[in-house]
Amino acid sequence: MIYFQVMENMKCIAAFLLFIAFVHAGEVDLIVKGNVDFSKSLYQEILKHKSGNVVLSPLSAQIILGLIQLGARGKTALELAETLHLPKSPNILKEGFKDLISHLKGNNLYDLHTANKIYLDHKLEIKSCFKKDSEKYFDAYLDLINFADNQKAAETINQWIQSRTNDKIKNMVPPELLGEQTSILLVNTLHFRARWSSPFIPNETKKRKFFKSEYDDIKVDTMHQVEVFNYFENTELDAKLIQLPYQGSDITFTIILPNRIDGLRAVENKLDEFFLPQNYTFEKISLYMPKFKINSDFNLIPPLQRLGIQRIFSGGDLSGMIATDKTMPITDVLQKAILDVDEEGTEAAAATVVNLGRIGRVPSTKPALEVHVDRPFFYAISCGKLPLFVGRVTDPTE
Repeated sequence: MIYFQVMENMKCIAAFLLFIAFVHAGEVDLIVKGNVDFSKSLYQEILKHKSGNVVLSPLSAQIILGLIQLGARGKTALELAETLHLPKSPNILKEGFKDLISHLKGNNLYDLHTANKIYLDHKLEIKSCFKKDSEKYFDAYLDLINFADNQKAAETINQWIQSRTNDKIKNMVPPELLGEQTSILLVNTLHFRARWSSPFIPNETKKRKFFKSEYDDIKVDTMHQVEVFNYFENTELDAKLIQLPYQGSDITFTIILPNRIDGLRAVENKLDEFFLPQNYTFEKISLYMPKFKINSDFNLIPPLQRLGIQRIFSGGDLSGMIATDKTMPITDVLQKAILDVDEEGTEAAAATVVNLGRIGRVPSTKPALEVHVDRPFFYAISCGKLPLFVGRVTDPTE
C-alpha cells in the first residue's frame, strides 16, 4: 500500500515538474517571438537614416531595455513592453529572460555569451527587490561607482565591456558621457565566435567582382567552396536563401541574396517573409562569398522614439527600480557592434549602454549549383529561431 502511495506521489511530482517546464518553455517562446518582431521593426527604422553596411544586435538592446522595463511602472512600463514586443506581466518577463539568458551559452566548439551589468552612483539608493530580481533573472550584478570622476568611471566600464567581448568592443563609453548628473548606467554585452562546419579553403580565396550597383563594381576577396547547404529560392522575396552552419551548435549564418543587383531594399521591406519557416532543401552548392568586416555605432534613441517609446526619455516612472527619485530620464541608448567573416568562421560582438539620470547533411550526386554572393545582401546570425545579429553588406571593402 505504501509502495503504491509513493508511486502516486512520484507521478504527481513528475507531472508537476513537466507542467512547470511547459510553462517556462512558453515564457521563453514569448521572448523569442517578441525578439523577432522587435528585430524587424528596429532594423527597418535604422535603415531610414543609415546607408551602407550594417551590423546590429536588437537582442542586446532588448535584453537591457527589458531589465529597465522590470523597474518601470504604469504607462512607462506599458510603452516599453509594446515597443520591445515583450510580455506585460512582470512574472512572465522575468522567467522568460531567465530561461533565455541561461541558454545563451557556448560549449567547447563555439563561444556564445551575454552579460549584464548595473553601475550605480554611490549616492543613489536602488530598491532591494529590483536588485534581487536583476541578479536572479537577468544575471545583472550591481557595482557602485563615482560618476563624477568621469575618466576613471569610463575606464572601469570600458574595461568590463572589452573583457566580455573578447577585446572587440573598445572605448564604448566616452568620459564626457558621464558626470555628476549620471545616476545609473546599464550595460549588456553579447559575444559570438564559431568555426564554419565546413570552413573555406584559404587558397580558394581570390579577387572577384562584387556589384555595389548595376553600374558600379569592385574587386573583393571572395571565398569559395563546394558543399551541401540548406537552400531555398523564395519567390516572395525574389531571393535565394543559403544557410551556413557552425560547428557544435544550431547557430546558422543565413544569406538572403536578391536575384536582382538592386534588389536588397525590396528584400528588407519584406522581412516578415524571411522570418517565416522556409522550405529549405539540402543542395550541393558551389558558393562564392566575400570576406568582410563591419563596425557599426548607433544612437538608438531616435529609432526607439519613432517606434513608440517616449516617456522614459523625458522622465519615466522607474519607481520599481529607484528608492529615492521616482522618475528619471534615459539620456543615451548607444550600441556598438562588430562582425568579422572569413574562411574559418565568424566573430561577432555587441554592447548596448543605457544611461539614466543625466538630464545533419544529405550527400548529393547532382552537379553543384553555383551561387555568387556578388551583390548587396541581407544576413542573419540566428540561434534556432532567435536572431542574435542582423544586418546588410553593401560593400565588403568598407
